[in-house]
Amino acid sequence: MASITLSGIGKSYGKVDILKQLDLSIADGEFISFLGPSGCGKSTLLYCISGLEDINTGTIAFDGQDMTELSPRERNIALVFQDYALYPHMAVRDNIAFPLRQQKVTPDLIRRQVDWAAETLGLEALLDRLPNELSGGQRQRVAVGRAIVRNPAALLMDEPLSNLDASLRVRMRSEIRRLQRELKMTVIFVTHDQEEALVLSDRIAVMKDGVIQQVASPMTVYKEPANQFVASFIGSPQMNFLPSALAGRNDNGGTIIGIRPHDLSPAAAGRADGISLTGELAFVESAGPIHFLEVMVGDHMVKGACADPSGLTPGAQLTLTADPRSACFFDAQSGNRIKPQ
Repeated sequence: MASITLSGIGKSYGKVDILKQLDLSIADGEFISFLGPSGCGKSTLLYCISGLEDINTGTIAFDGQDMTELSPRERNIALVFQDYALYPHMAVRDNIAFPLRQQKVTPDLIRRQVDWAAETLGLEALLDRLPNELSGGQRQRVAVGRAIVRNPAALLMDEPLSNLDASLRVRMRSEIRRLQRELKMTVIFVTHDQEEALVLSDRIAVMKDGVIQQVASPMTVYKEPANQFVASFIGSPQMNFLPSALAGRNDNGGTIIGIRPHDLSPAAAGRADGISLTGELAFVESAGPIHFLEVMVGDHMVKGACADPSGLTPGAQLTLTADPRSACFFDAQSGNRIKPQ
């Protein structure tokens, strides 16, 4: 496996800048996710690291060795795409073995590596099946097996779970994380799904318009977002953003206060401690053990949460409160996070 260092990475298509002078260091054996909306440049950055896309400026190094001008084959990386891209006429065994045969590896080593990959991924009973005889999750595991069979320096994954149903995505997340930890692989994982990134990653690189907005551990990104964009993109439901005046702060509108719905709850009778927001309850949304409350506070719809909505009637006045320590404060002009005064 390898550490990866990106320095001043720029990528343009004609006059359109896709990546804008990106710097990033990825440790050997780290699982890092590139997270952001469609069009932010995360897949393009992945392809630049792999060598499938050329960069206009900057350098890419693996373990300190400059890889910028080398071909994908020479970089010794493995790619897993959204499309499984299995050969339909080949059995699972031959699909996994294909990259080794391309490298003219000896038959004995091919057999040992295929058996190892199949055992690691639980594919032993499927080795003689064709891809059309497999489920979506099984096909994805075959694609991963083909990627890891030759012990790559890094495993690069581009939206690999997006074609799977919700329950299968959860199982495959666990499989990918287990595999990465067992093999101590360097993994770069591209996704637009913030839940996937939070669950899988050692660190998350949040991207917008070709710029990395923040690189940090999942809980740091969640609790201490660098700016309003990161705060809005991480967490479901989305963070509430309110003018400071609604929360009783008099700073001439220079501050936006962000409070996550899980941190806003109905005030106990006769109490309104901390940040207090009063308005008309518009809607109660049940989501299993958590119930989300939409409250119209002035001109702003604010979302809170509670475990038991009994006695809460739409149309009634409701006060939501939050501990001030759970709030984030952002500069109204730049959107950057600031420390409260």
